[in-house]
Amino acid sequence: MGYRLTQTFHLCPMKKNSEREPDLIQYRLEYSLNDDLPSERFFMATDPRDALSQLAYSCIKHIPVDSLSENEQDCFVKAFSNPTKPFLEKPDLLEVPKPIPDIDFPEPEPAPPATDEKSLDESNQDDFSEDGFVDIQDTESAVATPDLQPKPDPAAEHKLKQEERLAEIVKIEKQNQELLERYEKLNNKTRRIMEWFTPRIEIMTFEEHNRWTDSWTSIEYPLEPNEEDDSPNLEDSQVEKDPIG
Repeated sequence: MGYRLTQTFHLCPMKKNSEREPDLIQYRLEYSLNDDLPSERFFMATDPRDALSQLAYSCIKHIPVDSLSENEQDCFVKAFSNPTKPFLEKPDLLEVPKPIPDIDFPEPEPAPPATDEKSLDESNQDDFSEDGFVDIQDTESAVATPDLQPKPDPAAEHKLKQEERLAEIVKIEKQNQELLERYEKLNNKTRRIMEWFTPRIEIMTFEEHNRWTDSWTSIEYPLEPNEEDDSPNLEDSQVEKDPIG
């Protein structure tokens, strides 16, 4: 009687995506930059602001600057596509160390009296026996006596900790200053670019395609602010009147 070996495999259940990616919609924009001839561009985007972001990216090459870093490009795109919302958040500054409380330490104990060199010489002479040889027992007892180490001064240690804390504060304040300077530089540069770009671009047609009806729906531009965007817009903020760069 023969036997047949049967193997059973259990398939692992497929994981379902918890979040479904948004559908892409086709947008059509007809615009003019720097009073040039109108151009027509089509973008696949999730919403009208996403389409404006793609338009802004395509116009970066026309901005009169040598080059824009990735952060500078992102800030410009955010400022153009959603001008009523802050395009850059202030950096989180580093916290300084907590203060060390002051402590009243007692007066330090007086140091032990120094051993006279003359008495040391006499003691060394006493180590020799009458026959002129060193007394080994006395020498071993002298070597066995450990040297007295000075006790640590709590007041000095506390003072050292305070000095280290002050040095750390100076270091952190310098780092925070550098963070703020980079933030201000990026913020001002983005605003200057927007001052140059906004009056030079004209959007004449902004439409969204409905794939179910195969028709185009006009979108009013500028877009209405989102309800959660109650921050002051770009025009209400003070901008340094410096050239772009």
